[in-house]
Amino acid sequence: MEFGRVEYICLEQKNGKGSSPRVLSLTLVGQGDEDLLFKKGLKALRQKRIMRLTEEAEEQGCLLGYEDLSALLLTSLATLKRDISEIEKNGIRVSLKGRRNNGNGKKTVEVELATIVAGVKDAVTRASGDRAE
Repeated sequence: MEFGRVEYICLEQKNGKGSSPRVLSLTLVGQGDEDLLFKKGLKALRQKRIMRLTEEAEEQGCLLGYEDLSALLLTSLATLKRDISEIEKNGIRVSLKGRRNNGNGKKTVEVELATIVAGVKDAVTRASGDRAE
């Protein structure tokens, strides 16, 4: 794994159908982030990261939710909601899990809790087996 990238388990597929968890490779710290922080501040950096993370996840077939972004960016849900609202007011679509409409007229449906729990258990079991080898 290269510097600035993280692996993150996605529990919902982009099409809204639950299936086994998928490991995403996401860029948490990207080229130019430090310059943006110094020139425009923390808010601009956080918004750039929100856009980058959600785009990368969508490209890999998954949608992140507010809780995912909160865990990845170590920020509150209220701050994320304000940032995403501001991003969208500037005409940029942010696709998120659990939203009724992701700006493209398509309904996004969350997977059932039982599917998530089963998928996480499978992922943990596989990860435990990988470490034992």
